[in-house]
Amino acid sequence: MKIAINWINQYLDRPVEAAAAQEALINAGLVVEHVDKVGGIDVLDVEVTSNRTDCFSHLGLARELAALLHRHFRPPVVTLMETGAAAEKDLQVSILAPEYCPVYTARLLRNVKVGPSPAWLRESLESIGLRSVNNVVDVTNYVLMETGQPLHAFDFAQVRGGRLTVDTAGENESLLAIDGRSYPLDSDTLVIADAVSPLAIAGIMGGKESEVTSATRDIVLESAGFDRLSVRATARRLGLSSDSSFRFQRGVDPAMVEFASRRAAQLIVELAGGELASGLLMAGRAVIPDVTVKLRLARIREILGTVVPLEEVVSILGHLHLHPQSDPQTGGIVCRIPSYRSDITREIDLIEEIVRVWGYGRVPLGAAVTHTVTPVEDTERARQVVRNSLCAAGWHEVVTYSFVDHHEIDLFMPPNRSAARVSDAVRKSANLLRPSILPGLLAARKLNQSAGQSAPRLFEIARAYWQAAESPTVPPSEELRLAIVGNSITEVLGVVEVMLNAINPRLMLRQTPTAVPGMATGISAALIAHPDQISPSGESSAGTHIGFAGEFSADVMKHYDLRHAAAGAELNLPALINLFVPMRTAVPVPRFPAVCRDLSLVLPLSVRWADVRDTLAAAGLKFLEQISFTGTYRGKQVQEGVKSLTFSLVFRDSAGTLRSEHVEQQVQNAVDLLASRFGAQLRT
Repeated sequence: MKIAINWINQYLDRPVEAAAAQEALINAGLVVEHVDKVGGIDVLDVEVTSNRTDCFSHLGLARELAALLHRHFRPPVVTLMETGAAAEKDLQVSILAPEYCPVYTARLLRNVKVGPSPAWLRESLESIGLRSVNNVVDVTNYVLMETGQPLHAFDFAQVRGGRLTVDTAGENESLLAIDGRSYPLDSDTLVIADAVSPLAIAGIMGGKESEVTSATRDIVLESAGFDRLSVRATARRLGLSSDSSFRFQRGVDPAMVEFASRRAAQLIVELAGGELASGLLMAGRAVIPDVTVKLRLARIREILGTVVPLEEVVSILGHLHLHPQSDPQTGGIVCRIPSYRSDITREIDLIEEIVRVWGYGRVPLGAAVTHTVTPVEDTERARQVVRNSLCAAGWHEVVTYSFVDHHEIDLFMPPNRSAARVSDAVRKSANLLRPSILPGLLAARKLNQSAGQSAPRLFEIARAYWQAAESPTVPPSEELRLAIVGNSITEVLGVVEVMLNAINPRLMLRQTPTAVPGMATGISAALIAHPDQISPSGESSAGTHIGFAGEFSADVMKHYDLRHAAAGAELNLPALINLFVPMRTAVPVPRFPAVCRDLSLVLPLSVRWADVRDTLAAAGLKFLEQISFTGTYRGKQVQEGVKSLTFSLVFRDSAGTLRSEHVEQQVQNAVDLLASRFGAQLRT
């Protein structure tokens, strides 16, 4: 925000020098980047944060400097002489989209003489980098920079039908703006239109057809309030910005709409002559918030660590125009917050205002700072373990968009679910929320492929969303997930095992064949985490379902144009976190040795290793401590239709050394059980 010191001094009872203004603003938290000389005028480039919308104007910064440098703030006095006929006879205004425009006002000025601006007006605008156009347009820009309220002037002769309407545009409409470019409009674009077509993009820029030129005789002066989100969305969609949109996007003072209109009308009559029609045309109304904030003196001492005298507190708040009054209920102070200070809503905000003016340098520095160290919660520690284990294994974390298109919904949406979407007014295209995190990772893999990185290994922690198909009126569901994309199913399952072991060393991974949307048929499975030890009772745990994994289907590979094979997994992160063991327990080293027996059994091809393991774990074999998979063999040394499964059984007796006959009996029991259950035979 560029401000001219001579302009600022118009609103102060005593002038301020540029150096003093620079120092005061910096000390108060408004950084001054530099001070320039423009045509002999000192110009400050002030960095204004987005919450201080009151400082996006010369009046706002003059008010600030008055409080900081003990000056009296003197806003301009506006006196209007309405000498023309009633404006409502020739012009009507209306709002058809009140959710985007709470108030719209217009004044009608007849018989103006459009021409060059006087020197003082040209110099004021040029000092802050604005180009002089003509006396009417220059006044609207001057008042914008003076008050922070955007204005616009229409050539009344180009307003067809004698009416202005605030509404969203129709489909396939366009507007040739004053910058000479044509912009496409749609039903999400708020416009100001006459009886025939749009004349301006609301809050951003006017149209070329209705701009004020030297041929203009009658003008319509607009001053309004527009929804900041609507202006922001339109500005981004069109790639169009202006000084007006900059302020509307951050919020303008609703009380300034009418004042700025009167101020501009006064200056236009003074500089361009003409007659101001009587009456302000208004649609809607400006909603002026009534905000009061209470302040406790004890809280000031608690926050600052020192006492600010009551007289100084009241004086500072008064100079900031916060209207301090004593609060009989608390013995403190209650302030009525003006509408232009939308950033002040809490007690701590008032304390910040006090210390800004009182001086940060006066706050005492203690010899020590006490800070209570809060231990990291187990949930966050578990997330760190997940991230660290994946990164240590060579995988890269990414962040992707939450929105997908309907093609990705079709590829990854599970049965009995439908897509959750955001409002069309917020996001018109690609407004479906992802039912899975995998689409974003696959798009990132495609991007890496285009950049020459053909096989990146990626993961992301994010939320997935869906709507129950049978209950479309129920709010959407969401779930925090961990998604992983790699180059093969073996690689993906391997890193999941590594991560699972980091969460809980006593867990092992089991896969159950399952059809999964987006995964190739026969190469996808549900993932189960279960203990790797046999329980003392001999019972087998059902384990915890943590997600699924598989190789991506041909349709998925084609959609993302992936040239190299890819596999992925998507896990329920809360389920993983529930398995986390934050404190590892020490187990005494066994006093007595274990006895290990390797078995190779011939089994039908349909028998899975998980079935064998669960059967043995539930059998209650005495002294059985662990069951470990070794491998599977299919080939010439076994018959067709069968396979050889090799695994190890580990036995241990905590009370003494096991004898061979005890172990052999349990091994024989295991073989007999598998023979009766699956038709297993010892391989010779």
